[in-house]
Amino acid sequence: MDSHLPAPSVGTSEKQGWTARMVLTTIFLAMVLEAVALGAATVAIALPSILKVFPTTQGGWLLSAYFLAGAVAAPLLGKCADLYGKKKVLVITMAISGAGAVLCAIAPTFLVLLIGRALQGVVLATLALTYSLLRDIFPPKPAAFAASATVTGMGIFGLATPLAVGWLLASFGFRGLFWFDAIWTIGLCVLIAFVSPESALRRKSRPDVLGAVLLSIGVLAVLLYVSLGRTVGWASGTGLALLLGGLVVLAVFFTHARRAADPIVNLSLFTRRPVVLVTVFGAVGYALSATIGQVIPLLAMTPREAGVTYGLGLTTVEYAAIETPRALASVVVGLLLGMLVARGRSPRVFMVLGMACWPLAALSLTFFNTTEVALIGGAILAGLGGGMVNASLPNVVMQATPAADQGSVAGTVQLCQTGLGAVAPILMFTVMAPYANVTATGGVIYGETGFQVYLLGTVVVAAILLVLVATVLRPKPTDIVHNKVAPEPVGAMASAVPAEAVLPVQAAPVIDRPLAGEASGR
Repeated sequence: MDSHLPAPSVGTSEKQGWTARMVLTTIFLAMVLEAVALGAATVAIALPSILKVFPTTQGGWLLSAYFLAGAVAAPLLGKCADLYGKKKVLVITMAISGAGAVLCAIAPTFLVLLIGRALQGVVLATLALTYSLLRDIFPPKPAAFAASATVTGMGIFGLATPLAVGWLLASFGFRGLFWFDAIWTIGLCVLIAFVSPESALRRKSRPDVLGAVLLSIGVLAVLLYVSLGRTVGWASGTGLALLLGGLVVLAVFFTHARRAADPIVNLSLFTRRPVVLVTVFGAVGYALSATIGQVIPLLAMTPREAGVTYGLGLTTVEYAAIETPRALASVVVGLLLGMLVARGRSPRVFMVLGMACWPLAALSLTFFNTTEVALIGGAILAGLGGGMVNASLPNVVMQATPAADQGSVAGTVQLCQTGLGAVAPILMFTVMAPYANVTATGGVIYGETGFQVYLLGTVVVAAILLVLVATVLRPKPTDIVHNKVAPEPVGAMASAVPAEAVLPVQAAPVIDRPLAGEASGR
């Protein structure tokens, strides 16, 4: 069934061009994606401040809860949108996320803060909902431009995020960040409800609720074992119960996924080498972005107290001088990549080059972290790697996947990306926990050895991936699919998104069909 509705759904025709309602809808949907970027980036920058209020070695859960909730919610809410309407589900999703931000702002304990972060994480489902809604309610050419504008706006916001977050933290503390997020998110609910039209398209679809529940419980139990094993004992009864229970539930989930008519994860896709390649690179790239995005603020803003061999003691406002170049590098390289792919360059080459930047970034941050200039250099390398990997992924999916299968592949890649994005921070803080110390003021400071062990571990992971892509995952000529729809606008659309929130966005534009292909008539 065609997902594009006639132009009268927005009170205009393609020849008549843009209306005020279409312009406002585009702006508001762009602001929705800004909320996604804000929710992903602010906690990473605010982490040192949060750990002073809630001294714990489990800080990784603040991002893991966000991404895990988003990974599970995205496919479920996508199905609900097909059944009940995309605008309606979009507004409800934003309202839930806004309520989560309010809960974070008033959280009296770390546990309540985590619950709020999980509620906030459902906003990741809007990444796909916005594109689907635009396809349904706009004519083809305005829809192509609107989709590009919403994502580009997200990239521009990423450049201002460090300074804005720094000012909010300095003025109102980390709770001020969540109040700002709540006002932004809930305000958009009202604006979209009154201004944006609803899609009239409905599809018979059945959400895989059982699969989502099994996946959530299994991953959560294993993550709890990883994060708490050092405290409760790796071989203790509690620890083994979490590990074995989680593995059993995951085994049941995989059995269910093989038998379900429309599972939350389509396991049959992983019989294709190109799908394995793009999924692994996308998931690992996302995980590295999420974790290095937390390492750099800790290195920059930790005060150099007794026994600490690193730390510049920067304020949150001063930290913008490090984070902004990183975001700028990601945006610029992504835009350049989009133009090069449009001229026929292979997106897979850029995906591999981007992964090759990660070892350089990690090594730089490991051994050169005692000056602001050195941290800026490592941050720029991380931005270059993230920008190339992130912007190349949708084009690799399109090149290696028949048009009819792109929706399934994109959805599966997105779920794996956000899923590993949830796991990675827990693994990072578990590795660093043995080197953590509680200071006299009650905050938690990690020893430099902890950062070194983790960062060198990422070097090994990236090196293994590069070896695999040159050997067993190297695609054959028969793996290339020549679809009729030109892929270049997707790279341009996807290129400007910040590294921390980029990969779900990358998959979203190819869930139904590429917008600009419709616009160009190819």
